[in-house]
Amino acid sequence: MAEPIKTFQLGLLGHPVAHSQSPRIHAAFAKQFGISLNYQLIDTTAANLPADFKQWIKTAHGCNVTLPHKSNIMPLLDHYTERAHLTQAVNTVYWQADELWGDNTDGDGLVLDLINKHVTMRGACILIIGAGGATQGIIPALIDQGVMRIDIKNRDAKKAENLALQFEKCHALKSNGQQAYDLIIHATSMGHQGHCPELEKHWFHDNTIAYDLSYGDAAAPFLSATKVHGAKQVFDGLGMLYGQAALAFNIWFGKKPEVNIP
Repeated sequence: MAEPIKTFQLGLLGHPVAHSQSPRIHAAFAKQFGISLNYQLIDTTAANLPADFKQWIKTAHGCNVTLPHKSNIMPLLDHYTERAHLTQAVNTVYWQADELWGDNTDGDGLVLDLINKHVTMRGACILIIGAGGATQGIIPALIDQGVMRIDIKNRDAKKAENLALQFEKCHALKSNGQQAYDLIIHATSMGHQGHCPELEKHWFHDNTIAYDLSYGDAAAPFLSATKVHGAKQVFDGLGMLYGQAALAFNIWFGKKPEVNIP
């Protein structure tokens, strides 16, 4: 009699999570290898996260973590990787020798997508709008690609300054600066409310590329505005979502899925 196929329990912890494409993405990855999995969406608040996570993870193979819990999850883990330490954020949790580890695949997922889109990072001048966890999560991976400079723009200038101090090649954007950028990355949640950050015309040159870490409707306000300002190419973050998911899948199963973005 054939052994029953094991079904791996995975999930996404965040608030909200109903909109997430992660279950569909990981189901497609699993199909490539004949893996059976059940990927759940777990909507939990910061107050309920410790209890909900500790109970759920007992029988799970691992999980993804999204906003607003990427930092909140860290005290609940036994260890985390150097990538997670640098970014002070975790988006992937896995078991190793009966201990819980946290990793962060966001930055490498972004880099994979930029490479696939033939965006040159070596020697590039980059502007990141926003100084929250999303920005901190991508800076180390961009620096590893040999960028020349990263400027950080934030409504709270002090927050941008504090973040810039943590990394080489990073600077808080000065209000009187006249720098033009090769790549402008939007890393705030403003697009989810239909808003776009204020943009300056001098940030753009003939070959500037604009990239929003959000995707779909949430990326539309920023990408539309950057087109008006003269961006040569604009991209949303759907490719990054697939990239970070593929890296997480490899952590859980030791298999690298083929990424096919619809």
